[in-house]
Amino acid sequence: MTNTASHAAPTAQPVSPVLDAFIAASAIAFGLYVSPPSRAAMVRATLARSAKRDLRTHAQDRWPTWRARLRRGAAVALSVAAILPFASNAAKAADKPVLVVGDQAYNAQSLFEASGALQDAPYTVSWKQFPAGTPVVEAVNAGALDIGLQGDGPVLFLAAQGAPVKVIGIYRDSPDSVVLLAGPHTQIKTVADLKGKTVAITRGGWSQQLVQAALVSAGLPLDSVKYSYLASVDSAAALQAGKVDATATWEPYVTRLRQAGARTVVTARGLIAAQSYLSTTQKVIDSKRELLGDFVQRYQRAREWSLADAKHIERYADVWAAKSRVDPKLAHQWFSTSRIRYEPLTDAAIAEAQKSVDDFVKTGTLTKGFDVRGLFDTSFNKFTQAAR
Repeated sequence: MTNTASHAAPTAQPVSPVLDAFIAASAIAFGLYVSPPSRAAMVRATLARSAKRDLRTHAQDRWPTWRARLRRGAAVALSVAAILPFASNAAKAADKPVLVVGDQAYNAQSLFEASGALQDAPYTVSWKQFPAGTPVVEAVNAGALDIGLQGDGPVLFLAAQGAPVKVIGIYRDSPDSVVLLAGPHTQIKTVADLKGKTVAITRGGWSQQLVQAALVSAGLPLDSVKYSYLASVDSAAALQAGKVDATATWEPYVTRLRQAGARTVVTARGLIAAQSYLSTTQKVIDSKRELLGDFVQRYQRAREWSLADAKHIERYADVWAAKSRVDPKLAHQWFSTSRIRYEPLTDAAIAEAQKSVDDFVKTGTLTKGFDVRGLFDTSFNKFTQAAR
């Protein structure tokens, strides 16, 4: 009787999951991919060729090599898995357009980071930090920045020279944060006491505007004081060192100088506008209008966020203090006092800018005035009105 079972085709044995995983990982380690059916075929072919050998002994002999390959394969797989999300994020960021923004001492950057106002922006912001407003608007004019944030003086001075800069938004500090201070080594208490004294000012900025407006308001000629033209940080240092008698400055220098014993002579309230501008050029407006508009809108929202709750001011101050490496208490005092707010481009704001230019001409700071209306692009109001 014939044994039919002896002629039957052998039944395929299932492949061990551990062995299958080892083969897959080893292939990855060498940059290869082997499909599951191919892996199973490889195992069966190996078993067929090794039928006369003790597979268990062979496996024990080869296990150190297999284990090393398995670990290498697993490491490669994990590395790929870890890198892929970052590569995906980098690719997404690379696909976005870039807006290059000029900031002063991390002020706006800290605001945006604290508020999260840029989280879903359809572009990437490349922040460039500057120590003062003049180099910011000069970089804007040179095409190195798409948009800059700075005080009004540098922009008005550059526009007076015919530079094609544009203002697309306004923000304003509290007038109580722009202050004329007298050194603790003097007896100066009023504007009249400044006569014959040396006053440190920053040419063309709020500092010069405030000192000259204060002198005119007190009925004193502009040459009744001696001027020392210094950058804001140098003016503060000169007052602390007793090299000048007074200086007009703004936060955070005001808080620092008061802590060192400086006295308030007068603030900007009722004397100067103390406006700041978001500046750009017509060339950038023509190529990136929607991006600029979105940025201005987000800036407005971020400013409104900072003023909506005292805890928001604290968060904003903490972020700035960490970036600037200064005492958080000083930052809290600054932001609580300045309370910077965004404003639309109104006729009143433009009229204030015209007055500033006219005053510069009267005092000889500018040799020739100009009509400022062409400086302001009020079409960007539509973006900020939409944010409300």
